[in-house]
Amino acid sequence: MTKCKKIRELFDEEFYEELNKEQETLLENHLQECPACRAEYNDMTSMLLFMKKRARVEPGPGFWDGYQVRLMDRMEKEEVLVSKPGKKRVTFFHALIPGPRWAYQAVAAVVLVVIGIFLGRELFPPAPPTNLAKRMGQPPVVAKLEPGSELMNHTQDFIERSKVLLLAIINFDPETEDTYVLNLPYQQEVSKKLLRRVGWIKKEFATVNGLPPLHHKRYRQLKELVTDLEIILLQVANLESGADISTIELVKNGVKIKGVLFKMQLTDIRQFINKKNKSTTL
Repeated sequence: MTKCKKIRELFDEEFYEELNKEQETLLENHLQECPACRAEYNDMTSMLLFMKKRARVEPGPGFWDGYQVRLMDRMEKEEVLVSKPGKKRVTFFHALIPGPRWAYQAVAAVVLVVIGIFLGRELFPPAPPTNLAKRMGQPPVVAKLEPGSELMNHTQDFIERSKVLLLAIINFDPETEDTYVLNLPYQQEVSKKLLRRVGWIKKEFATVNGLPPLHHKRYRQLKELVTDLEIILLQVANLESGADISTIELVKNGVKIKGVLFKMQLTDIRQFINKKNKSTTL
């Protein structure tokens, strides 16, 4: 039933000729095997053919003769062009500022700008300039980057992107879903892009110096996690185009044996704790 649902979603793309060769083959094979989907496909095809045969009748010259006159008469009858007579109510504000509507809008905009400038000066006074701070003996604040901070940002981004890919594979259920849902060609393309970043990350890990003692253990664990992810990404990238369920299960078992997802969760927890500690110290 799940496979039929996925196949029927391809009908619209087939009618617009937007399917690739692999999807066309999958659709043709399924239509030969499933009578229900074949009947629905034939119904939609016959309906589209019928709609294409319908000829749109354009109005003749007699319709356009006097069209503008008839249109103006109808607009006058429906009171589109003629405004209703009535006494205009004049308020005190209108008496002070006579003029069209745009004049009131301009005055209101000027008033709002003046109020905004006043509130901004009262609530948010300007900060003292840097040279004044030097005269007052206050040292300028200089942002200090920890050693390897750029490497940490790249590594965290690499781990997050790898986690999305692995979760898609782990959550795939071959008993209720078709391999088409997993979209292996896309997963392989993502794996190859991530593998291109591994070389730079491992090289930077080897050249980082000046780390505090507490950070050595964290960097070592991250390096091990990157190595585990590299092995799994290589397995995904080298899967054949017609990989069966058993091959996908091997990748899933490799993720479970190495405990990669558990290590990723620990990395997320440590990252959250570090951000919280930094926010409390500021």
